[in-house]
Amino acid sequence: ATQRAALAVVDAHVTADGRVDYAALKTSPAFARFVGAAARLRGIASGDVGDAFWINLYNALVLHATVVLGKPADAPAARTAFFSGATGGAYEVASFTLSLDDVEHALLRRGPAGDARAWAPDDVRCTTFATTLARPFDPRIHFALNCGAASCPPVKLFRDESLDEDLAAAAKAFVAAETTVDGDVVTTSKLFLWYGSDFADDDANLVRALAGYASGTAVGDALAAVSEPTLVFRDYDWGANDV
Repeated sequence: ATQRAALAVVDAHVTADGRVDYAALKTSPAFARFVGAAARLRGIASGDVGDAFWINLYNALVLHATVVLGKPADAPAARTAFFSGATGGAYEVASFTLSLDDVEHALLRRGPAGDARAWAPDDVRCTTFATTLARPFDPRIHFALNCGAASCPPVKLFRDESLDEDLAAAAKAFVAAETTVDGDVVTTSKLFLWYGSDFADDDANLVRALAGYASGTAVGDALAAVSEPTLVFRDYDWGANDV
């Protein structure tokens, strides 16, 4: 029910390029129905859901929290409070309160070692959501999550039955749109500065990964020809992704 309600919101208030009409969303009947569906997440008996569920939940929670709480101020402390749930942006799922950080870093990124946002091994949530945590990590989730900023990937709805193809398409679109190549100088999204280790262990392998994601595009061909890359990261636009 939550996924269907989220689809209705996306259809009604998200443009083809993934931008959101937050003003209309506030008074939208589709959004009101989604809020009701989200309230029923606490009754989920198990954490046995696919990654598409978590991606959609994250994107929906960003929309919901932005409508109710407003977009966080353009400052690290404000963004930390927003994503950690400290300002109230969280959903109750299977009897646990989950913040955006919980969904992204503990669940979808499988709690990478050394990340303070990961859950401790003895955290009781690790048992409830064991099925998710046991799945291999797919770094392409970074191309599916929209944090509400203009530089984020566009808002879309994902389905488990087509998730691999949908993530491949999202990866190709994002890398091709965000990357330029000038000789061996590769300019790309700051996502790859923050989460580069999710994709590769060094710059050369990161560029190879990006070339693979963008295969079949001019950017992909240019990336494949890079031999000794120098990476440059674009400034991240934290402005709202509204229309």
